[in-house]
Amino acid sequence: MVALVTVSPYTPPMIGVRIDGDEIWLEPEEWERWVQDGRIPPQAMVLVGDGEWVEARTLITEPTSGRMTTAPPGPGIRDILFPRRGLSATEALILANLVVALVLFFVLSGELYLTRVRAWTDGWWHAVRDDHAYWWWVPTIFMHAGPGHLFGNMISLLATAGAVEFLMGRRWSYTVYVLTGLAGMALSYFGHDRPPLSIGASGAVFGLAGCTLAFVIRRYRSFTYRQRWKARRVYVPLFVLLFLPSLLHADYLGHTGGLVTGLLLGTLIPPHRRILELTSAPDPIAETD
Repeated sequence: MVALVTVSPYTPPMIGVRIDGDEIWLEPEEWERWVQDGRIPPQAMVLVGDGEWVEARTLITEPTSGRMTTAPPGPGIRDILFPRRGLSATEALILANLVVALVLFFVLSGELYLTRVRAWTDGWWHAVRDDHAYWWWVPTIFMHAGPGHLFGNMISLLATAGAVEFLMGRRWSYTVYVLTGLAGMALSYFGHDRPPLSIGASGAVFGLAGCTLAFVIRRYRSFTYRQRWKARRVYVPLFVLLFLPSLLHADYLGHTGGLVTGLLLGTLIPPHRRILELTSAPDPIAETD
């Protein structure tokens, strides 16, 4: 593996790295980080100020180990979300929603599904009001009104739960889903003065999205240049365009409750250790699975 390094003529100066045909442009601070991590192989060719190509071994002081090594790549997001063995948290949450939907559809005789679900959630609403049976909120965050409702929420859940799982870890994906789903259910219940209870994973989906957004904003300065650019130009605009317009659809109170709770959680949850390996700032309380 040979890396060819060039310096961009643009401002601010960027260092271009070509490894196995891939070209990556780094800011000087990122270049220094790569050097400190031993990710620049000694046979890399570096273009110095006078236009001469020299080997990196002649410019970089070797680490205390006495040799320069390339850090092994960490698992990608595909490996995290779709592992070869077992289920990721994202897969498990989607599967739970699908299983609940299929079981209820067959138990409630298909065509009578909505009628019977409405009767159930009417009764649960009165049970919460009269007997403080708040545990009836739990099944509502896994139930849906129909195939279209289920499909839309599962697509969104794949993206939002996947982001939380990659950034913060498997256990936090479950925790954020349940806490934000119940928070959305609570605001929906107290914000409406009549039955039925609301159903759907929408509150949890907004909660996971809000958690991701707050996490990215809180740790923005610790990201590398490329990661900051993606956060500013891709991730945050996508959140605004895809999620905020749907905030007021259907049960807006449930959506809002989940989103606000997710934003709060995103300011508190530590990053997974794999994220620290991709950023420039160490964090001693990083989450691990």
